[in-house]
Amino acid sequence: MRFAAALATTLTLIATVATAQQEGFPGDVLQILSDRCFTCHGPDAEARKADLRLDDKASAFALRDGVAAIVAGDPAQSELIRRITATDDDVMPPRDSNLHLSPAEIAALRHWIAEGAEWPVHWAFAAPPTIATPPKLDGLRNAIDAFVRRKLALQGIPPAEPATPAALLRRVSLDLTGLPPTPEQLDAFVRDPSHDAYARIVDELLASPHYGERMAWPWLEASRYADTDGFQNDPTRTSWPWRDWLVQALNDNLPFDQFTTQVLAGDLLPNATPEQRLASGFLRNNAHNGEGGRIAEETRIENGFDRTETVSTVWMGLTFECARCHDHKYDPISQRDYYSLFAFFNQTSETGRGRSGGKLPPTMQFLGDRTQRARLLALDAQLQERIRELRAADPELDRGQVAWETQTAATLSAETEALQPSQLGPWLRSKQFAPGPQGKDAMFGHAFGPESQATIRAGDDWQSAPELVDGKAHAFPNGEYTLYFHRSIDAKTARRMHASFGSDDAIKVWCNGELLLQNNARRGVAADQERVVLPLRPGRNELLVKIVNTGGLGGFYFRRVDETVFDLAGEIVRALLADRAKRSTAQQLALQRHYRLLHVEGYAERVQQLQTLQAEQQQLRNSGLDVSVMDELPPSKRRKTHVLERGDYQQRREEVTAGTPSFLPPLPTVSARNRLLLAQWLVSGKNPLTARVAVNRAWLTLFGRGLVATPEDFGRQGDRPSHPELLDWLANDFVASGWDVKALHRRIVTSQTYRQSAAATTAAFARDPNNTLLARSARHRLPAWMLRDQALALSGRLVARVGGQPVRPYQPDGVWAEATFDFIRYQQGKGDDLYRRSLYVFWRRIVGPTAFFDTQARQACVVRRSITNTPLHALTTLNETGFVESARGLATRAWHAGENPAARINWLFRAATARRPTPSERQLLLARLQDSLEHFARIPGATAQLLAVGEAPVDKTIAGESLAALTVIASIVLNLDEVLTKP
Repeated sequence: MRFAAALATTLTLIATVATAQQEGFPGDVLQILSDRCFTCHGPDAEARKADLRLDDKASAFALRDGVAAIVAGDPAQSELIRRITATDDDVMPPRDSNLHLSPAEIAALRHWIAEGAEWPVHWAFAAPPTIATPPKLDGLRNAIDAFVRRKLALQGIPPAEPATPAALLRRVSLDLTGLPPTPEQLDAFVRDPSHDAYARIVDELLASPHYGERMAWPWLEASRYADTDGFQNDPTRTSWPWRDWLVQALNDNLPFDQFTTQVLAGDLLPNATPEQRLASGFLRNNAHNGEGGRIAEETRIENGFDRTETVSTVWMGLTFECARCHDHKYDPISQRDYYSLFAFFNQTSETGRGRSGGKLPPTMQFLGDRTQRARLLALDAQLQERIRELRAADPELDRGQVAWETQTAATLSAETEALQPSQLGPWLRSKQFAPGPQGKDAMFGHAFGPESQATIRAGDDWQSAPELVDGKAHAFPNGEYTLYFHRSIDAKTARRMHASFGSDDAIKVWCNGELLLQNNARRGVAADQERVVLPLRPGRNELLVKIVNTGGLGGFYFRRVDETVFDLAGEIVRALLADRAKRSTAQQLALQRHYRLLHVEGYAERVQQLQTLQAEQQQLRNSGLDVSVMDELPPSKRRKTHVLERGDYQQRREEVTAGTPSFLPPLPTVSARNRLLLAQWLVSGKNPLTARVAVNRAWLTLFGRGLVATPEDFGRQGDRPSHPELLDWLANDFVASGWDVKALHRRIVTSQTYRQSAAATTAAFARDPNNTLLARSARHRLPAWMLRDQALALSGRLVARVGGQPVRPYQPDGVWAEATFDFIRYQQGKGDDLYRRSLYVFWRRIVGPTAFFDTQARQACVVRRSITNTPLHALTTLNETGFVESARGLATRAWHAGENPAARINWLFRAATARRPTPSERQLLLARLQDSLEHFARIPGATAQLLAVGEAPVDKTIAGESLAALTVIASIVLNLDEVLTKP
């Protein structure tokens, strides 16, 4: 009776609304033409037959030899109708095309032409119209429900009853945080009688730091996020700072228009912050081919293809990749459109050559610690102020400096030969000296012989070492040994040489027999680990270096930094001898500082303070992580962009400028066409696609299916929206809200449409198996990553810390070895690393984490995940180490939560399912518990074997057999369909 009354009210309210058939008719026609005709008569010029376009009104209505494909109002005179109804070889589509029209489709086309052939415009390519909210039914407070109930009423379908409070809480907790509610949260919510209890819970979940973690996952798949490059060897990259930025941006509810601007062009924003530059790493998350023999330019172009297609998918829902090699066959995307969009991503300094010094340029050094970032900003300001003070003009000082420069330059010019740099002789290397009886630790203090030699020449004990190139860190074989290195230095005059050294491990340095450096270090060799001033005498000088290696690789580094002559550093000498009018800015500043150090009281202390701040600044910067981000070439180096025939990087055709698809609103008329302009265009509010696509993906996230079932394809081959007016209303509201993502999520999850029960009768399910009409709530398997997080949370072992480096939980041996030709083996983490959320699991691009059996490969952008129910699913959740260990953790919690077996099973079951077991369910589980107790008592070693799974400590206060038996029950419950499934 309640349904009948509601239906009658609804039908009265919508009496003036057109029927569903009339509403959708033009779109139906376009779908038929796209499916059956566009292959030969669509946008693709190369594939087009008879020069006829049925996607273009002018072409479709044009006369050809007195005949038109479509004659509005006259099906009998329309060549299209004649051809599709022909019984001979004139029939279209051709008989061998497998594109035959059904009688219903022919009838629809005939009726459309008879009614005047109103030209169908694809719904997604027109701006969302202003949609009035339908009149609200009694008890409906959310506009979403008004749209949904109206369509249900037209179909004569009743909505489902509301979900139970417990099921609703579990549903919304999983949807907004990816974690189940705790028993305490469940108790509080079920007992709260207030009408706004649910709204308060939603607000708490939206404010949770776990909201950003849950909502980040679809973005990781869309952005191709991984911790490695992919391809051969699959080298590791530092991507996780971008992932942490993403989580923070989502938690902070960064408006979607600002989010879009930062991920596409954060580096181009005026005075871009480090976080904004980091955000642009979205575009650098693509796989990168660094294989040997790979052609750099080809790789660079393919990286640009990836960015072009990712942006078109994520923000426009268009299959742009189809136009890489030819005009799109179904949508009005020309090949020129493709390369015009590609041009926006063709101006980064990336070369395609791959890594340089371990980095994948362009990169930025990013400090993950916010306190350190704040200190770095403060240092930048302090340094600028100190530098201004030290360089401030002083007329009297400046006149004195000019006189000093003139006099000193005259003195130096007479000593031109003496100013020539010292000559470094070739390196000699000694034999290896093994540890003596006292062992390796005594090698540093032991004199092996070379230390007492006054002159060293090449011979039996000394070999020439031309491989020792200055300025390069050299590695030597593993072992425990001492090596000596020698070279002569010929100086014209007495002087001081400033030199840089590095070593693996300990080092000593002598010059002309004088010990100048000794450091009994344990380290790997690197540049500039030590600085030494070598006092050189006129003529030949002897430099001797001792390196002591105490295990692993050995190593050595040397570089001449500068020379001081006449108490003047080399840079000062060179500046004084240069023509005053031709001195560089650096030379002018060096002379100013040198003179003021000599003549201004307190200047040296101020310089020292500056150097201290600079050292701190450099230390902070060096502690940053090298993260790949975007940049933009300067105007003088900007590349030209060409259409590439068949997508071949070598086959350049016509030149194009950066632009957007010609069938969409144009870009503003400005000179600088860069990624920032593209991002602003996408979220200008005038683009008909962006808001619709974003709203649809939000709906997909919370319902498992979008209002448009093909989120990656809003084109003519994609599905039409199930509720077009609702989609457009939500899109307009999203823009009007300031692109407020949390407000959008809140609106959806507080609707009665979302809050319905997922239960359906057999007849209702048969009528609408995909729940397209939304007569019930969505019910589908949870993704593997959420199942793992749920199990960890229920076990009590989930480490809730947000952000940080990727972790490596349990994984079978040999998976990486097989995929990497045994080149890389998986090194399992320890402690907390085993129990972090799935978001933080290390992701090797060529072989993803084995526990995630339904996730995308992260090779390309994906905006629709697969929902699976394969044998891999059960094999993982029943047998994988982490799940078995989680079952033991859940059993341990249940043991302490109840005083007897029945109470423990009640608590365990409710924690996992959000409801109490029925009497029959409880009795079945109690019987299974007793069977398990008998099993473990009967079979020696079975208890120990089960309890040994995983690295978490076993609660010794519980009898082993009892804990093992309850672990079996916990595993059964964790694998119940309602636990694996969204309620």
